[in-house]
Amino acid sequence: MKSKILPFAILLCVFANAQEKEELKENVKAAVTERFPSTRFLDFQYQQYLPTDFDSELFDKAFEKGEIKNHYRFNANSNFVVFSKPRWSVTTSLNYKYEAFELNDVENVAGDAIAPYDKKVDFHYLSATLSFTYFARLFNKPFIYNASFTADGSEKDIERLKGFIGATIILKKTERTMIGVGALIFIDPASPVPAAPTFMMEHRFQNSPWIFDLILPQRLLFHRPVSENGKFSIGTELNGDGFYVYNNNAPGFADVYDYRILELRSGLTYEHHINKTIIATFKTGLSTVFNSRLSERGENTNDYIFSTKQDGTGYFNVGISFMPDFKKKKN
Repeated sequence: MKSKILPFAILLCVFANAQEKEELKENVKAAVTERFPSTRFLDFQYQQYLPTDFDSELFDKAFEKGEIKNHYRFNANSNFVVFSKPRWSVTTSLNYKYEAFELNDVENVAGDAIAPYDKKVDFHYLSATLSFTYFARLFNKPFIYNASFTADGSEKDIERLKGFIGATIILKKTERTMIGVGALIFIDPASPVPAAPTFMMEHRFQNSPWIFDLILPQRLLFHRPVSENGKFSIGTELNGDGFYVYNNNAPGFADVYDYRILELRSGLTYEHHINKTIIATFKTGLSTVFNSRLSERGENTNDYIFSTKQDGTGYFNVGISFMPDFKKKKN
């Protein structure tokens, strides 16, 4: 199972640093924040899922089934530059997430005589990331190094320290096409793989407003401008998410577990620039969960004790972002 850091790390390392030198870094920053709302100075997102059925396994044996009647998530992100020079920069990212599930008619199928029940569970997740990026050239092509280190946890405690080191080279850059490749090395014992390759391609179709946007394995999108201040996108994105779960004195279990979800979201996105500072976002489509597993904190994700499967369901997302210009005006 891919860890939840994989898609996030790819979009940061591969796309966020696609150029070099000070005059080009600003163009890259604008491209990144345009594509990924969570990388903006301030970003707030609310996501709502439609009801869906689920079933679960505990230690590879049937455990419970029922309905996820209500599932919603709120995310708040802040990103800012700590230091910036022509060839390198240090940035910080802060994230807070609240996620809640309302379960209905949950039935134990493991043979225990437990009556069906309803339950609401919610979780808080917090993280802080420090990233260092260095811009260089290799074979006369833009080459970028990136190292990021994250501390995350919940409202109760800091649970883990992890990170990744990556590099990206831009193989082709023309007026209409950009192609890049890279690699990531994970500093995380819970990651199912120690390293991963990446591939990026952006292509503007000739005599057309449409743009093809591919980052493997994270996204495949087609987007185009709508009026002067809007942008419409259609396609598929791979998203990782998760939070920490605490043991309520159940014997035979660890104190802290890591719950991770990997889902494919396919659908439509519309973004609108309300003004130069404020951007509104709306997404809707189909969510398909591939992996939903619980493993002991710090253990490899493949060594899970609990897993769930759920039917595909609809979702929508609304968000608002703020991108103020902190540059001082020259006299």
